[in-house]
Amino acid sequence: MAPRPDTCPGRRHVEDLDLARRCAGGDEDAQRDLVDRFGPLVYSVCARHGLDGPDREDVAQQIMLDVFRGLPRYRGGSRLSTWIYSLALRRVADHFRSPQRRDEPSGLAEDDTFPATASMPGGRPPDQEVVERDEQARVARALARVPEPERAALLAYYLGELSVTEIARELKIPEGTVKTRLHRGRLALRKELGTP
Repeated sequence: MAPRPDTCPGRRHVEDLDLARRCAGGDEDAQRDLVDRFGPLVYSVCARHGLDGPDREDVAQQIMLDVFRGLPRYRGGSRLSTWIYSLALRRVADHFRSPQRRDEPSGLAEDDTFPATASMPGGRPPDQEVVERDEQARVARALARVPEPERAALLAYYLGELSVTEIARELKIPEGTVKTRLHRGRLALRKELGTP
């Protein structure tokens, strides 16, 4: 899996800026559009980091509050989805860093699959779909055993499609630290998956 380039198509960029401007100005239709468009992304970030039940609901609501509070400062330097994703990553990281959460397990159950990829499109033989779901579950179990900083870097890079530079900027850490976490995360994931 390779991340997409950092380019932002012109039309989408203009639409993002307009949506952010209208939301920040109190346009309720625009606010509903933003929640409809990016709510699934926020829930997906929470789920992929092992949050479930009330924790997922609470953190997702906090993320959306962060988004609405931050919209007046959004200037379009990155895609709106990238900006929201980075806010979500920070809020999830804060959740796991809080003193009462530090010693708790990641929350990813042994049979969890990633919600964004759990339902496969039709048209394939049922046995192939079963094999793909089994593989997703195996990767989810392995990923749950990767330490949190490395797991967050892997998720941001591969699933969030953020570049090393974007991750570093949004998490306020050096690019070298991001690269180290990605390297360690890949090694840890390979070990957990039993692949060379």
